[in-house]
Amino acid sequence: MADTPVRLPLAYHDAAVASSYHPASAAAVAAALPSDLLRPLTWGDGRTVVAVHAFRYRTVTWTAADGGTRTLAPYGEVGVTAGVVLRGRRRPGRAVGGFVLHLPVTSREARDAGRELWGLPKFVADLDFLDAPGRQRVRLSEGGAEVLTHTVDARGPAVRGSRSRTLWSARRGQLLETVVEVHARWQARPGRGAGHLALGTHPLADELRRLDVSPAPLAAFRALEYRSTLPAGRPVGPAGEHPGHVGEDREFGRFTVAHPGTAPLDQYAPAASRV
Repeated sequence: MADTPVRLPLAYHDAAVASSYHPASAAAVAAALPSDLLRPLTWGDGRTVVAVHAFRYRTVTWTAADGGTRTLAPYGEVGVTAGVVLRGRRRPGRAVGGFVLHLPVTSREARDAGRELWGLPKFVADLDFLDAPGRQRVRLSEGGAEVLTHTVDARGPAVRGSRSRTLWSARRGQLLETVVEVHARWQARPGRGAGHLALGTHPLADELRRLDVSPAPLAAFRALEYRSTLPAGRPVGPAGEHPGHVGEDREFGRFTVAHPGTAPLDQYAPAASRV
């Protein structure tokens, strides 16, 4: 990062995405938020929603100071976000979004960019994906300990989704708001049969248990097309620190993708070794 500082925005041209939305304890989520400016989305029984997003970013570019195009190495990512509302916002559409609780990735450069530019709680982990018709699955682990297995079963017609997502993170004493431009077509499936979240033995899995995150989702979504633009965030008020899990310092985690009838393909193996 110090040798070639990333300039924003980052452009994500080609990604695979699977998301699910799970009931969780509103009180526990509220206690995990680092700013009083945010409150959990809630309904009558004291529940809120925690989303799990599995990403595979194949092509990520940015424009350097000399006008040339630079790239990040392909990487995988699992985002755990709390559904929140920004207090006092007069424009309701931008007042609702997600606070990023955890964001493991498979490369050091993706970790460092996220932590430095947005204060995102990234750490380097191992991600093993299954990409099958109608099903997306990822197993997230670190140091041999499984954090979670996230499965999405969504199929059928695809519909155009929202053109933006609002994310909040904590950086250097400030709550940052980042509006991500998104162009995507989604397959959607409501109800408990849309997916499953299984928690492992890792300390981060224990954190999710303390949030009382349900294994069954309210709904799940799978992107047949996904492109996004990630700009700089803007400060909207004070926030405490939210570093999340730090993890081991390594250049790459394991990043594999399996398809039906194939062994897992190492996404960081030299191309010649995969021929």
